[in-house]
Amino acid sequence: MKTLFSDDDVAAKERYWVALNMVLGVGKTLFHRLVNALGSPQHVFHASRQSLMQVEGIGAKTAAQIQDFDLERNLEREYRLMERAGVQVLTLESEHYPALLKAIYDPPPVLYFKGNPFHEEDFPFAVVGTRVPSSYGKIATERLCSELAQRGGCLISGMARGIDTLVHKTALQEKAFTMAVMGCGLEHTYPPENRALREKIVEAGVIISEFPMSTKPDRNNFPARNRVISGLAHGTLVIEAGEKSGALITAHFALEQGREVFALPGNIFSEKSRGAHNLIKKGAKLVDGVDAILEEFSADVQQKLADKKNAQEKIELTESEKLLLSLIGSEQQHVDTLIERSHLPAADVLATLVQLELKDWVTQTDGLWHVIQSY
Repeated sequence: MKTLFSDDDVAAKERYWVALNMVLGVGKTLFHRLVNALGSPQHVFHASRQSLMQVEGIGAKTAAQIQDFDLERNLEREYRLMERAGVQVLTLESEHYPALLKAIYDPPPVLYFKGNPFHEEDFPFAVVGTRVPSSYGKIATERLCSELAQRGGCLISGMARGIDTLVHKTALQEKAFTMAVMGCGLEHTYPPENRALREKIVEAGVIISEFPMSTKPDRNNFPARNRVISGLAHGTLVIEAGEKSGALITAHFALEQGREVFALPGNIFSEKSRGAHNLIKKGAKLVDGVDAILEEFSADVQQKLADKKNAQEKIELTESEKLLLSLIGSEQQHVDTLIERSHLPAADVLATLVQLELKDWVTQTDGLWHVIQSY
């Protein structure tokens, strides 16, 4: 095979990694076997068919796909797509490849990303769940993610509909770093209605994919995506998941990777709670607040997060704001109930709720107000 680059060129070595990641028939397992057996992606492309077929799992068809791969044409197209989209790559040889992800048994050989540099020191934590959450699931997601973000957590999810979307939106609202792991190439946005959310994540966090740029959001990609979500994080929290769901797949990957798994208890009569309840039965930590999560980690981690929270200044509240917060408490409240119990004019109550919402103290779900941070 013609040598296109100098093997001493760092950028050239990266291109060989990208190229091998693009070859049809070479999944993550075969990628690692080939590199372990032959030394590097460069050597894989330069190897004879006989040498390739000596690697476990490599048959004549896969060996031919490697040897017939048009390096120059395919890489030119891939890097043109990356440049147009503002996407960069990291390989397992890269200095800034996330250490937690690198430690799993099958790390992605190549990570495409767009946005800001990774910040593992900010306590990366994954939150996943159903695409159709209940009001309870929405409230729990916003409240737990809000406090995790306030304490210095970096929130990771898959930008799917439902819980994933709420995770990212809450992180952005708290001005916290967030990572969205995609189940497609970064030329695409899935689901398409999250295009605006994706752009906001790029500004304040990062979007990530292990798939080549033009890879479509095929359903077979999402289990692989889920192992990256859990692999990037110290732990994974499942919020509302049926007995068969992608969120449970993420939790199982977390267990295999030796990471902590948490689950939010829910309504025992709800189908959406069965997956989380099964996780709790099998040993996942039941979460009834952020402290239930943080206490599972080292004293150093807890102290660092506590220091960060203590350093944040509380926004001073008016007497009316304090009154409404106390009336809402830990329950959901309709505005009519707040007007009646506060003995304040309706216009004042509505104006105060708007101010509290702007200050990120309360939010409204299905017409009911609830507190998203404690006073």
